[in-house]
Amino acid sequence: MLEAQQCLQGRYRLQEQLGQNPGRQTWLAQDVGVSPEEFVIVKLLAFNPQMQWDEFKLFEREAQVLKQLNHPQIPQYRDYFSLDRETGGGLYWFGLVQDYIPGASVRQLLDRGKRFTQTEVKTIAQSVLEILIYLHGLNPPVLHRDIKPSNLIIGEDKQVYLVDFGAVQNQAATEGVTFTVVGTTGYSPLEQFWGKAVPASDLYALGATLIHLLTGTAPADLPQQDLRIQWSDRVSVDPQFIRWIEVLTEPDLEQRFSTASQALEALSSNRYPKIHIPTISKPRGSRVNLNKTPSFLSIRIPRPKRSLLQIIKLFGNLFLTVSSLPIVLLLIFMLIGIGLVVLTLLMYKPAIALLLLPLVLLMGWSFISTNQELGRLHEEVAYTLRHIFGYYCLYLDRESFLLEQKLFGLSYLRHVGKISHIQNVKQIPFTEIRLETQMMSYSLGQELTENERRWLAQQIKNWLNEL
Repeated sequence: MLEAQQCLQGRYRLQEQLGQNPGRQTWLAQDVGVSPEEFVIVKLLAFNPQMQWDEFKLFEREAQVLKQLNHPQIPQYRDYFSLDRETGGGLYWFGLVQDYIPGASVRQLLDRGKRFTQTEVKTIAQSVLEILIYLHGLNPPVLHRDIKPSNLIIGEDKQVYLVDFGAVQNQAATEGVTFTVVGTTGYSPLEQFWGKAVPASDLYALGATLIHLLTGTAPADLPQQDLRIQWSDRVSVDPQFIRWIEVLTEPDLEQRFSTASQALEALSSNRYPKIHIPTISKPRGSRVNLNKTPSFLSIRIPRPKRSLLQIIKLFGNLFLTVSSLPIVLLLIFMLIGIGLVVLTLLMYKPAIALLLLPLVLLMGWSFISTNQELGRLHEEVAYTLRHIFGYYCLYLDRESFLLEQKLFGLSYLRHVGKISHIQNVKQIPFTEIRLETQMMSYSLGQELTENERRWLAQQIKNWLNEL
């Protein structure tokens, strides 16, 4: 078994074991073959009957690729060797040696409770994109295929380093050939699990990593809708930056940034490519009224069609409410009259007044009960009126938005906000459309069908994206 202070190849003295998985070990070691001695990372793979051949191929490919790379933010390849069974404690081992980067992984920082600011996350994004521009620009392109917080090192020099090329791909996927699934759930896009990774696959992994940094939650633990990670409601950052990350993590390759250069240019300039989103047609029979121009969007959402039963119920409640008014007035006058009589008797005939006190209490209880029932009827009438005759209106222009609830053409509830504060438009399945701003969320479309909500949410998103 390998142990601390053991010297491999007469050169690499093992100091501290940094990681251990079945058949794999990672050590911090000292290279005593140079002067002055330097720290290095030694990755070891055990060769045994249980080892999958694909594991060896990936390990060997990592060494071959690293040997060809020359980038200041990728740890430099140093050596590749094998150990016999005598040296390896009864096992054959393959070893890969790289430069040691003093610092901490982003994952370690997250585990220590660090919360990354928008500025810090942008800096990390820019650094990783510059590394990817180099990797993807090689011939053939080199795909990392496992970008995640544990594979990003923040060095003591404050630079960002990309490590662990154990899942690297340096040739295009071949149709019909068996492939090894690599990557990490939550960070790897769907096409990668089908063995069809492309440069944009690394961009998706970067976007998922940035989401983890901003939310403090691993992407696999966040909710999804239509294969898209739902995360923007958990952060308070620039809406433009949110949109940029959303383009990075689009599940559809055609809607994602295609190159690291394109993503970096968009991040630097806040200009995003026009993304084609498949058009959802307005559902047949929908009564939603939508009018839009490049500078204005108007939406009117009526309530569902009125049924005869609803109208009968409305007029029944109205009749009960109106017919109850004389009874309430009569109780009020009687209560006042008897109250005055009781007060007078208390002054001259206290005994008789005490006999009348239960009658006063009974009338008081009757008045309260009737008033409560009248209040319930009033609320039911108001709800029924809103449900039958009320409707929503949403107005958006380049500067602001207005959400109104109206009854008989009169507004009884208004919400006003700035367009620049809108962070997201969500279609909550089977529930509503939610307009999310920096401070609040506004709901509409509860009475619409699922298809109507899906169509309307896309119309609002498309209009906002075109501003």
